[in-house]
Amino acid sequence: MLTLSVDLRTGSGPWQWCEQGEGCWTRGEDRIRPLANPALEARAVTDGTTTLFVVRERAAGRASLLRSTAPVRVDGAVYARAVEECRQWPLQSVWIETGPDGIRLQTGLGEVCPLYLAHDKGTLSGSWQLMDLRAHQAPGKLDEKEVMRLLTGHPRYGHDTLFTSIKRLSERSAAYADAEGLRLVYPAAAEHAQPSELSEGTDGPALVGAFEALVDHIYARRPLTPTQLSGGKDSTNLAISLALAHPGLITPCALLIGGEAGPQQVARRRMVIENTGFAPDITVPAADHPPLAPGGLRRAHPEAVSPLDEPHLEAADALAQALMARGITTVVAGFGGDEVARVRRPDGGPSRTPEAPAWCGERVRDLLGEVNTGISPVTVAPETALVALEVTTPLLARRGLWTIAPFTDPDLVRFGQRLPLEWKRDKRLLTERFAARTLPDAVVHPVMRENFGHLMNRAVHAYSSDLLRSWGKDLHLVEQGFLDAAVLTEAVERAALSPDEAAPYRTGLFLITAVELALRAL
Repeated sequence: MLTLSVDLRTGSGPWQWCEQGEGCWTRGEDRIRPLANPALEARAVTDGTTTLFVVRERAAGRASLLRSTAPVRVDGAVYARAVEECRQWPLQSVWIETGPDGIRLQTGLGEVCPLYLAHDKGTLSGSWQLMDLRAHQAPGKLDEKEVMRLLTGHPRYGHDTLFTSIKRLSERSAAYADAEGLRLVYPAAAEHAQPSELSEGTDGPALVGAFEALVDHIYARRPLTPTQLSGGKDSTNLAISLALAHPGLITPCALLIGGEAGPQQVARRRMVIENTGFAPDITVPAADHPPLAPGGLRRAHPEAVSPLDEPHLEAADALAQALMARGITTVVAGFGGDEVARVRRPDGGPSRTPEAPAWCGERVRDLLGEVNTGISPVTVAPETALVALEVTTPLLARRGLWTIAPFTDPDLVRFGQRLPLEWKRDKRLLTERFAARTLPDAVVHPVMRENFGHLMNRAVHAYSSDLLRSWGKDLHLVEQGFLDAAVLTEAVERAALSPDEAAPYRTGLFLITAVELALRAL
């Protein structure tokens, strides 16, 4: 939601709002720049000693003490109430306090858009894009536990990132920085409900109606109408709610998967659009923008692409540009919808120690028992959703698109947690919601799974294997003991035979290639 650069050794004097460019707060060479989007607002206030900066989602019908972008002078009591307002804000928010003792940053609920922080030589830098902090990255600064989690397919959410020199300000966390360093503090674990039984007399239609009313309430909290949505069962349910509330105004969009399930995807989307009433559709064939293709973003501009970015970045960016050309500024995503179909473990983590792929080195295997150490306490929003949003939202924000994720709203999270088990299985609630809207059976019960697996198979076969072959044993991950060069070479040769042969290795080889591309660009 913002970028910043603040020298904590010499900073003094009042902060001002500068309208130059997209606008930012300035103090000498110091900068705090809010992400510019109609869904967001930037506010500031000062008591003469400490200055409060706020970047948050606009909330409909909610009174606020904070109405000015320029830091307005208030007394101590009003300032304290303004800080409390930040803590109680119902939507996405980040707030910063700067004073003579340093700087404090804190996030509210959801953390839809990440904030990465780095401290060096008395200066605090921050951005929602990991690669904006390239000056603080180096192959020798890899965080070994994060590499282990990435290579074993068990990402966890918390303060740590792929680099020891960069931290993530995770959900509800606080960060404190002064001239000497940076310290982050986790919040208390969120309380979560367990599945319960329906009240006597409550039937399926009533449950579906409660879900619809809750989603409508979440949308009504925001003063603007979201204008785009894409995806499967989770996000399509969210799209239907929007289209019913705003007939003809909601723009559906999608990456077309092609392949065997491609015709089903096209037909399913057409049925939903015709039955509900959307604005004209926007689609991009994903096969036209394959991952890791020469000339694509990840290959042409590796210095700007994080290894954590969306795997199908090239196609997703083409879709984001198409949305931007249509004048769209707000998107809705279905991340977190799996919460209505699973039972959360009390600690929110995996139930067992992960297994390492055969190509992992001893350094990875020695760390497997630490997959759950140092991570965030249980989050309000599903951890899987927070990880997915971190992968997706930066590329959208680069194109001027703000993401709304209703399934991460605390009220909808709790609703999903309390669903009886029989309503969680196979996402029964969302399926019956389709049926209640008289959608065709081809939408309610699609025959084939729709995913991008076949496209990634081709990309790993055609592009990843060539890159890894050309690099040979000269890999940072091999040199540092994360990978076994001989086993990796064997897997690469298998993947080079055909897309089908690449299938068992596609996720791992893609990630290894993405990490190496980023490290080689530093």
